[in-house]
Amino acid sequence: MVSLPAWLGALDRKLLRDIWRLRSQAFAIALVIAAGIGMVVMSFGMIRSLEATRDAYYDRYRFADIFASAKRFPERQIDEIRSINGVSIVEGRITSGATLDIPGISEPITTRIHTLPPGGMPRVNALVLRSGRMPDPNQPTEVLASEKFADAARIGLGDRIEALLYGKKQNLRVVGTVLSPEYIYAIGPGQIFPDNRRFGVLWMGEKHLAAALNSTNAFNEALIRLERGANGQDVIDRIDTMLERYGGRGATLRSDQISDRFLENELAQLSSMTAILPPIFLGVAAFLINMVLSRLVESEREIIGLLNAFGYRNRTIMAHYAKLAVILSLPGLIMGMMLGNWMGRGLAGMYQEFFVFPFLTYRAGFDIFLISCLVAMAVVLLGAAQTVRKIGKLTAAEAMRPPVPPNYSGGFAKLIGKIRKLDEPTRIILRGLVRRPLRSMLGSFGVAAALGLYVTSAGSMDNVGLMTDLLFNQADRADVNVTFAEPRDERVLRELERLPGVMRVEPVRYVGATLSAGHLSRTESLTGMKPDGDLNRLVDIDGGLTQPPPRGLVISSILSKQLDVRPGDEINVEITDGRRPQLTMPVAGILKSPVGNPAYVDFERLGPIMREAPLSSGAYLSVDPDKADALYRRLKDMPIIAGFSQRAAALNGIEETVGETMGIVTLFNTGFAALIVFGVVYNNARISLAERARDLVSLRVLGYRRPEVSYILLGELALIVITGLPLGAIFGYYLSKYLTASMSGDLFILPFALTAETVAMAILVVLLTAAVSALFVRSRLDRLDLVSVLKTRE
Repeated sequence: MVSLPAWLGALDRKLLRDIWRLRSQAFAIALVIAAGIGMVVMSFGMIRSLEATRDAYYDRYRFADIFASAKRFPERQIDEIRSINGVSIVEGRITSGATLDIPGISEPITTRIHTLPPGGMPRVNALVLRSGRMPDPNQPTEVLASEKFADAARIGLGDRIEALLYGKKQNLRVVGTVLSPEYIYAIGPGQIFPDNRRFGVLWMGEKHLAAALNSTNAFNEALIRLERGANGQDVIDRIDTMLERYGGRGATLRSDQISDRFLENELAQLSSMTAILPPIFLGVAAFLINMVLSRLVESEREIIGLLNAFGYRNRTIMAHYAKLAVILSLPGLIMGMMLGNWMGRGLAGMYQEFFVFPFLTYRAGFDIFLISCLVAMAVVLLGAAQTVRKIGKLTAAEAMRPPVPPNYSGGFAKLIGKIRKLDEPTRIILRGLVRRPLRSMLGSFGVAAALGLYVTSAGSMDNVGLMTDLLFNQADRADVNVTFAEPRDERVLRELERLPGVMRVEPVRYVGATLSAGHLSRTESLTGMKPDGDLNRLVDIDGGLTQPPPRGLVISSILSKQLDVRPGDEINVEITDGRRPQLTMPVAGILKSPVGNPAYVDFERLGPIMREAPLSSGAYLSVDPDKADALYRRLKDMPIIAGFSQRAAALNGIEETVGETMGIVTLFNTGFAALIVFGVVYNNARISLAERARDLVSLRVLGYRRPEVSYILLGELALIVITGLPLGAIFGYYLSKYLTASMSGDLFILPFALTAETVAMAILVVLLTAAVSALFVRSRLDRLDLVSVLKTRE
């Protein structure tokens, strides 16, 4: 090391020499701190960025507070809604489903078409024009397309697409691409994940769509913005009363809008994960750093006693070691902030694959950086201070005197001595562990904590895999799911059966309903299913099958909690479709469904409930794959088809988007965990070498060979690591289970599916890390200067 300036004080010189001497441990400590700080900065910063972006987007582009739909209501009704106390802006529009025929894509494409007001840009749910221009009012076939859909379907400006709209083929021309706050999370009928290639949104002139749907001077949807402080439920009650005679389907708040619900659910899941994992990461990092610093300070017991003898006060000595703790922690703090910020920006880019914002800027904020650093630093300083205070209580003479050698004449040490089959190096290893059992246990706990964090992070992909299997292999087993423009009788099912390649058809009926129990109520879908259905089944999160009951309802576990009902309780059902019947039905069963919170009834029972012949809202099809293209060509020409989805396409979409994104997020988390694993194992090995260097060199002088001395040092490390493995697997299992349960919301219930392969991979990572650490320490052990080590206790 270079010579130090003469003006430095004695303790400052010692500080710089200590930092240089501990540079390898400092690097490992930096990795541990960087993992904890980086996890905190990335997670909390992502939540703040999403919330800030959402709020700014909603406010700037005037996202609706209330959505009100009806079969058809006159324009004058808009003025009546505007007169309701609390309403700020109201705008009517026509919306409809349609199917598109796009060259290069064999299957029909499901789309949602909305009208634009005569002025062009909507006042509510305003659009972000990304390319091209707004449609010309004098060109009725010009449309805008959602940007993600246009990119995925390879639709360029000026391209023409053919739309089948209520039996009428429309030749449309795309003149611009847009984003909308209404479709941050854009999913089509029967979908739970975005599939931008097979579902899109179009906007076109009001007059043309009104003429196509026979809705001139009328709307079927109203978008309402509320005044600040207005009571949304009171406004909804007034709107429902106004639109009831026009076939109103029940107005809903923004919180019930599907895109906003998915975004809120993601924020809730991210908040749950952030409330659990980052504090644990940071806590484990701080605990391990304290353990390292405590052992470093304790190893300088004689130096502290000598400083006391020369007149240095305890607070001066504590300040010296506090400086050491701060300086050793600084690289980790800086690395953690940089790493967390970099990964947060990458995570923000991945969120754009699901949640489409015109802008998503990742900003963690100075307070997040400051708080995370202060918390980490406070715990580090506390650990160092406690150790220095304990040693400072000793008299100078006692502190300078080496600790009393351990007594190996009794207890476990005596038992070890009686085992004759053990060779002497193995006895030394076991005696070293028994000599300081608390330190050995803390080392094992550190390994266990690091392993547990790795298991928890890597196990999230197992949960996604099981959920995908439940949804697409056990519950929805149909090859094709079609949604009708309007409910149809059984004749449409026979027509579908005659299509090429169709081997089986199962009907399904969806009706809107308000379900209430006491003062609690929810607006959900009432689903009628065939009890003997094989293509669409009720499967719970454990893989068990449930049949729609002949009498009563089967409701999801989420809905049962929202309404606070159990099997046998009665629910008031107010249908918002058709003749709008009202009735009371018992809860026949509760289904712990992975997705959604609807209520299910027997398909045959739903007809009498609706006071009409059995009708179908859609159908599930089993299809011969060799005839799929011929089937798609026929479906494109069927005016009754308003929506279309493929199970294979949905699975591919999950693998391409969800799987990839989850894989990268998991890689981030497991990367943090791997840093902690390395920091724990390497620090244990490196400090053990520093503490036992004199003893190991003495053994070399006494005639022990290098392999035997290495075996003594690394054997102790191996036992600490191996002891920590089962503890870490147990900790990881329960932490992963708890995290999975806490991340379940009102849209998803994540199944717990930690596999033995994931745990085995985590153990392998720990063992490989231990092996690499052992190689580093072994090489340093081999380079020890025997004479220099024997001359000093440092």
